[in-house]
Amino acid sequence: MVLALSIIVLFIGPLLYQWLRRGGFIAKAFDSMIIAVLVVLMAFLLIPESWAELGYWSVALILGGYLLPGLLEQLIKQAAHAFHLVSLGLALLGLALHASLDGAALTAMHGHAHSNLPLAIVLHRFGVGMMLWMMIQPAYGKRAAFAVLGFVALVTVGGFFLSEFFLGLGSDNVMAVIQAVIIGMIVHSLVHREHAVHHHH
Repeated sequence: MVLALSIIVLFIGPLLYQWLRRGGFIAKAFDSMIIAVLVVLMAFLLIPESWAELGYWSVALILGGYLLPGLLEQLIKQAAHAFHLVSLGLALLGLALHASLDGAALTAMHGHAHSNLPLAIVLHRFGVGMMLWMMIQPAYGKRAAFAVLGFVALVTVGGFFLSEFFLGLGSDNVMAVIQAVIIGMIVHSLVHREHAVHHHH
Protein backbone atom coordinates (compact mmCIF):
# COMPACT_ATOMS: atom_id res chain seq x y z
CA MET A 1 0.00 0.00 0.00
CA VAL A 2 2.72 2.46 1.01
CA LEU A 3 4.71 1.58 -2.14
CA ALA A 4 1.75 2.32 -4.41
CA LEU A 5 1.08 5.57 -2.55
CA SER A 6 4.70 6.70 -2.97
CA ILE A 7 4.46 6.16 -6.74
CA ILE A 8 1.11 7.95 -7.05
CA VAL A 9 2.43 10.91 -5.09
CA LEU A 10 5.50 11.04 -7.37
CA PHE A 11 3.25 11.71 -10.39
CA ILE A 12 1.16 14.23 -8.44
CA GLY A 13 4.32 16.34 -7.98
CA PRO A 14 4.05 18.01 -11.43
CA LEU A 15 0.39 18.85 -10.74
CA LEU A 16 1.40 20.45 -7.45
CA TYR A 17 4.04 22.43 -9.32
CA GLN A 18 1.41 23.76 -11.76
CA TRP A 19 -0.80 24.77 -8.84
CA LEU A 20 2.07 26.59 -7.17
CA ARG A 21 2.90 28.45 -10.40
CA ARG A 22 -0.68 29.72 -10.57
CA GLY A 23 -0.40 30.93 -6.98
CA GLY A 24 -3.42 29.01 -5.75
CA PHE A 25 -4.12 29.34 -2.02
CA ILE A 26 -5.05 25.67 -1.60
CA ALA A 27 -1.86 24.50 -3.31
CA LYS A 28 0.31 26.81 -1.20
CA ALA A 29 -1.41 25.70 2.01
CA PHE A 30 -0.99 22.05 1.03
CA ASP A 31 2.67 22.56 0.18
CA SER A 32 3.29 24.37 3.48
CA MET A 33 1.59 21.55 5.37
CA ILE A 34 3.84 18.96 3.68
CA ILE A 35 6.94 20.95 4.60
CA ALA A 36 5.79 21.42 8.20
CA VAL A 37 5.12 17.70 8.70
CA LEU A 38 8.50 16.78 7.19
CA VAL A 39 10.33 19.28 9.42
CA VAL A 40 8.67 17.83 12.52
CA LEU A 41 9.43 14.25 11.46
CA MET A 42 13.06 15.09 10.69
CA ALA A 43 13.83 17.22 13.75
CA PHE A 44 12.02 15.29 16.47
CA LEU A 45 11.83 11.70 15.28
CA LEU A 46 14.02 10.51 12.41
CA ILE A 47 17.30 12.36 13.03
CA PRO A 48 17.35 11.52 16.79
CA GLU A 49 16.50 7.89 16.00
CA SER A 50 19.31 7.69 13.44
CA TRP A 51 21.75 9.16 15.95
CA ALA A 52 20.68 6.62 18.57
CA GLU A 53 21.16 3.80 16.05
CA LEU A 54 24.47 4.81 14.42
CA GLY A 55 26.05 7.54 16.54
CA TYR A 56 28.58 9.72 14.72
CA TRP A 57 28.24 7.58 11.59
CA SER A 58 24.71 8.92 11.18
CA VAL A 59 26.11 12.45 10.74
CA ALA A 60 28.40 11.34 7.90
CA LEU A 61 25.65 9.31 6.20
CA ILE A 62 23.07 12.10 6.51
CA LEU A 63 25.61 14.54 5.05
CA GLY A 64 26.25 12.14 2.15
CA GLY A 65 22.52 11.89 1.53
CA TYR A 66 22.24 15.68 1.70
CA LEU A 67 24.91 16.14 -0.98
CA LEU A 68 23.58 13.47 -3.37
CA PRO A 69 20.52 15.39 -4.72
CA GLY A 70 22.62 18.49 -5.38
CA LEU A 71 25.06 16.47 -7.45
CA LEU A 72 22.16 14.86 -9.28
CA GLU A 73 20.61 18.25 -10.08
CA GLN A 74 23.91 19.53 -11.48
CA LEU A 75 24.27 16.47 -13.71
CA ILE A 76 20.73 16.88 -15.07
CA LYS A 77 21.28 20.60 -15.77
CA GLN A 78 24.59 19.90 -17.49
CA ALA A 79 23.03 17.19 -19.64
CA ALA A 80 20.13 19.49 -20.54
CA HIS A 81 22.26 22.51 -21.47
CA ALA A 82 25.14 20.78 -23.25
CA PHE A 83 23.54 17.44 -24.20
CA HIS A 84 26.34 15.53 -22.50
CA LEU A 85 25.53 11.82 -22.74
CA VAL A 86 27.95 11.04 -19.91
CA SER A 87 26.21 13.55 -17.64
CA LEU A 88 22.84 12.16 -18.64
CA GLY A 89 23.98 8.60 -17.90
CA LEU A 90 25.37 9.60 -14.51
CA ALA A 91 22.17 11.51 -13.76
CA LEU A 92 20.09 8.41 -14.52
CA LEU A 93 22.36 6.33 -12.29
CA GLY A 94 21.91 8.90 -9.53
CA LEU A 95 18.15 8.84 -10.00
CA ALA A 96 18.22 5.04 -9.84
CA LEU A 97 20.22 5.13 -6.60
CA HIS A 98 17.89 7.71 -5.07
CA ALA A 99 14.75 5.80 -6.10
CA SER A 100 16.10 2.39 -5.03
CA LEU A 101 17.03 3.79 -1.62
CA ASP A 102 13.51 5.21 -1.31
CA GLY A 103 12.06 1.82 -2.22
CA ALA A 104 14.31 -0.04 0.20
CA ALA A 105 13.50 2.35 3.05
CA LEU A 106 9.76 1.88 2.50
CA THR A 107 10.21 -1.59 4.01
CA ALA A 108 10.53 0.15 7.37
CA MET A 109 6.74 -0.25 7.48
CA HIS A 110 7.25 -4.01 7.57
CA GLY A 111 8.77 -4.62 10.96
CA HIS A 112 11.98 -2.57 10.75
CA ALA A 113 12.97 0.34 12.94
CA HIS A 114 12.01 3.96 12.35
CA SER A 115 8.45 3.34 11.17
CA ASN A 116 8.01 7.09 10.62
CA LEU A 117 10.35 6.99 7.63
CA PRO A 118 7.82 5.66 5.07
CA LEU A 119 5.52 8.61 5.82
CA ALA A 120 8.43 11.03 5.32
CA ILE A 121 9.35 9.34 2.03
CA VAL A 122 5.79 9.51 0.71
CA LEU A 123 5.53 13.22 1.54
CA HIS A 124 9.03 13.81 0.15
CA ARG A 125 7.88 12.29 -3.15
CA PHE A 126 5.73 15.36 -3.86
CA GLY A 127 8.94 17.38 -3.98
CA VAL A 128 10.83 14.74 -5.98
CA GLY A 129 8.20 14.69 -8.71
CA MET A 130 7.98 18.47 -8.75
CA MET A 131 11.75 19.01 -8.96
CA LEU A 132 12.24 16.43 -11.71
CA TRP A 133 9.45 18.01 -13.72
CA MET A 134 10.96 21.50 -13.32
CA MET A 135 14.38 20.30 -14.46
CA ILE A 136 13.43 17.96 -17.32
CA GLN A 137 10.18 19.21 -18.89
CA PRO A 138 11.51 22.64 -20.05
CA ALA A 139 14.58 21.08 -21.71
CA TYR A 140 13.26 17.78 -23.06
CA GLY A 141 9.45 18.09 -23.09
CA LYS A 142 6.59 16.37 -21.30
CA ARG A 143 7.18 12.91 -22.77
CA ALA A 144 10.74 12.81 -21.48
CA ALA A 145 9.66 14.14 -18.09
CA PHE A 146 6.97 11.48 -17.72
CA ALA A 147 9.44 8.84 -18.95
CA VAL A 148 11.89 9.82 -16.19
CA LEU A 149 9.11 9.73 -13.60
CA GLY A 150 8.16 6.26 -14.87
CA PHE A 151 11.80 5.18 -14.63
CA VAL A 152 11.97 6.42 -11.03
CA ALA A 153 8.74 4.57 -10.21
CA LEU A 154 10.05 1.29 -11.66
CA VAL A 155 13.36 1.53 -9.80
CA THR A 156 11.48 2.31 -6.59
CA VAL A 157 9.51 -0.91 -6.99
CA GLY A 158 12.74 -2.79 -7.66
CA GLY A 159 14.41 -1.31 -4.58
CA PHE A 160 11.41 -2.21 -2.46
CA PHE A 161 11.32 -5.87 -3.43
CA LEU A 162 15.10 -6.36 -3.47
CA SER A 163 15.34 -4.89 0.02
CA GLU A 164 12.63 -7.27 1.18
CA PHE A 165 14.87 -10.14 0.06
CA PHE A 166 18.21 -8.89 1.42
CA LEU A 167 16.96 -7.27 4.59
CA GLY A 168 14.86 -10.35 5.26
CA LEU A 169 18.17 -12.09 5.91
CA GLY A 170 18.52 -10.03 9.08
CA SER A 171 20.73 -7.11 8.06
CA ASP A 172 19.36 -4.42 10.36
CA ASN A 173 22.53 -2.33 10.00
CA VAL A 174 21.93 -2.04 6.25
CA MET A 175 18.47 -0.59 6.87
CA ALA A 176 19.88 1.89 9.41
CA VAL A 177 22.46 3.08 6.84
CA ILE A 178 19.82 3.40 4.10
CA GLN A 179 17.55 5.35 6.41
CA ALA A 180 20.32 7.80 7.36
CA VAL A 181 21.09 8.51 3.69
CA ILE A 182 17.36 8.98 2.96
CA ILE A 183 17.10 11.43 5.87
CA GLY A 184 19.91 13.48 4.32
CA MET A 185 18.15 13.56 0.94
CA ILE A 186 14.91 14.70 2.54
CA VAL A 187 16.72 17.41 4.51
CA HIS A 188 18.21 18.64 1.21
CA SER A 189 14.74 18.86 -0.32
CA LEU A 190 13.50 20.90 2.64
CA VAL A 191 16.46 23.30 2.60
CA HIS A 192 16.37 23.93 -1.16
CA ARG A 193 12.68 23.48 -1.99
CA GLU A 194 11.47 27.05 -1.43
CA HIS A 195 14.41 28.58 -3.32
CA ALA A 196 13.97 26.23 -6.27
CA VAL A 197 10.25 26.91 -6.64
CA HIS A 198 10.68 30.70 -6.56
CA HIS A 199 13.65 30.50 -8.95
CA HIS A 200 11.60 28.61 -11.55
CA HIS A 201 8.73 31.05 -11.19
